Amino acid sequence: MKKYIFLLIPLTAIVIIPVVYQRWSEASRLELIKQTKQKAAEIDAIPLADFLKGLEQASPEGTLMVLYTGNTQAHLEPCGCFVGQSGGLPRRATAISQISAKGFSPLTIDLGDVLPSEVPKMAQSAFEEIAASTKPLSALDRLRVGTTLTAMGVMGYQAMVPGKTEANAGVDFVKEALGDQSYPLLAANLEAAELRFQPYLMRTVGGKKIALVGLSALENLSLPGWKSDPPVSALDRVLPEIRDEADFIIVLSNLAPETNRDIAAKYPYISVILSHESGETEQIGDVLMAYSEAKGKTLGVFTLRVEGDGQRASAEQIALTEAVPDDPKVRAMLDDFYERVATDPRLQNQGDRLFSGEPLEGDAGNGYVGSEACKTCHPEVSDQWAHSSHAAAFNTLLTVGRQFYPECVSCHVTGFGYETGYRINTPERNHLAEVGCETCHGPGKKHVNTPLAENIRGEVPERICASCHNTEHSPGFEQIAAQLMPEVDHSRKQPNLKTLLEQRMRGSMKPQVELFVMSYCPYGVTAEEELLPFFRKYGDTIDFKLRFIANEAEDTDGELAFTSLHGAAEVFEDLRQMVISELYPDKFFDYLLCRASHLQGAWVKCARELGLDVDRITQEIETERVRQRFLEDVRRTDELNIQGSPTLVIDGRIISGNIWRGKVEGFCQ
Repeated sequence: MKKYIFLLIPLTAIVIIPVVYQRWSEASRLELIKQTKQKAAEIDAIPLADFLKGLEQASPEGTLMVLYTGNTQAHLEPCGCFVGQSGGLPRRATAISQISAKGFSPLTIDLGDVLPSEVPKMAQSAFEEIAASTKPLSALDRLRVGTTLTAMGVMGYQAMVPGKTEANAGVDFVKEALGDQSYPLLAANLEAAELRFQPYLMRTVGGKKIALVGLSALENLSLPGWKSDPPVSALDRVLPEIRDEADFIIVLSNLAPETNRDIAAKYPYISVILSHESGETEQIGDVLMAYSEAKGKTLGVFTLRVEGDGQRASAEQIALTEAVPDDPKVRAMLDDFYERVATDPRLQNQGDRLFSGEPLEGDAGNGYVGSEACKTCHPEVSDQWAHSSHAAAFNTLLTVGRQFYPECVSCHVTGFGYETGYRINTPERNHLAEVGCETCHGPGKKHVNTPLAENIRGEVPERICASCHNTEHSPGFEQIAAQLMPEVDHSRKQPNLKTLLEQRMRGSMKPQVELFVMSYCPYGVTAEEELLPFFRKYGDTIDFKLRFIANEAEDTDGELAFTSLHGAAEVFEDLRQMVISELYPDKFFDYLLCRASHLQGAWVKCARELGLDVDRITQEIETERVRQRFLEDVRRTDELNIQGSPTLVIDGRIISGNIWRGKVEGFCQ
């Protein structure tokens, strides 16, 4: 007997150790990815709450405060691709208002380059509206810039130093957009009859006079009376007239950092130069050099505290992360912006066209056919892809309502901007609404017709991945690329449900988990018994919804009604469960599991055991609101082409049964 026991021990180890190691290895991989992404996403700036707390030690009467932004490139807000993103006009407005609420009267200044620094790359797109365009700034970017400038007015900006990119849209746009603002344009080195340039602003704080001098890189505008002086010549002219009047001089500049350093060396009596470039605060002799953060990721703050005959200057950046709530008024402005894009096809089809320099994409005879066309020859690969994050990429846009915004769409679909690729709000192209096979491997029309190694990208170079997984959208990607590759390795076996969920939880949004059932379907009930305890462990880190499979009908009075496979009793139980999920979310799973054990008994038994109000539930079932919500479930079932109960859907994609079914042996159809 002992001999068999000793033999059994190593055999058991041989079986168990690989499984344990695989689970440990997978957990380690996921943890490394999580930690790397979090570290890469960190921003070197002070939290707003900490900054406000520090103001408690400062006197508003003896403090000059300049809040500044620069090189924002009409960046309205973060894309939402990862947790911890900083920036956004609505958060900036909140920061400014909360600082002002502390009794301070800050000067709020923009240092220029409000316009995007790059021209969109779809000039050769097949879209008719863009193909004929010769303007360097798209209609979408013009709308973004207009929204940005209007929001700055609402936030109380008091001056702007126009930058070099402001000329990208041409003279007329500069006159219309910049010349029409409530705040002046500061530029000591520029003159133009039709723009309200002024060389400086004067302010008094704590009995001290402060001059703010603007230096602009804007050039080549054909305007009446246009004149551009070298910055040093302009300062030689302006500084003598204000030096005797002002106690402190602040230069606001969007010139090159080298030029700013030369200015600091030549005029050591300047207190600070605020630059629109990114960089670390530095000291040039007696002059402080402070920088901005591109795309409005932070709010710069320069503080000059007057203390007797001396002064104490400091500069820092305020983080605008999720901890800073949106200002309602500016949030409404952005919502209006997105609504205009969502309803105007001319704005939707403007953005970057990915991989335009690649041979397959550049082949005019090639085209996109969709991932379903690949499934015939590559069924196992197709199944592996269907459970990847790439396959659910478009669902993330639907979740946040950005499925109309081209800057987001280009990296969440296949072939956006190409003749045969995805088009916004075009149902016949919905089969390309995902990061499909052809995004990585190239358009597959020629390969489907004649499968050859040379007319498809077999090995995908890292530059393809980096087109979307860049520092802006996927911080830390370069460091964790090797750890992420297993998730797109088509030879890898299917992940289990835990791994699948935790991969999806790395993003900025909770995974959407939907279990579609018929409440009297025995297989659906078994699925609830299998899955609900598992989902309960994740708590509110996942967005779980139980959805019901039924059919829409009309009753004899022409009002909304429903039918289901197991009759009217099933419809009423569906409605009850929906009501209980709303009224008693903390007891919902307990009710479902109780009903699973007593499905043929009276529902009130489980309800009373859990302390639920039976009369209220019965009344709610009859309301139009609940029936409309039930109708949403019915239509969601049709939208996803759900064929039977139970069906599990994560992030808009049906999950293969072999990943999760366990004891579930069949379907109700």
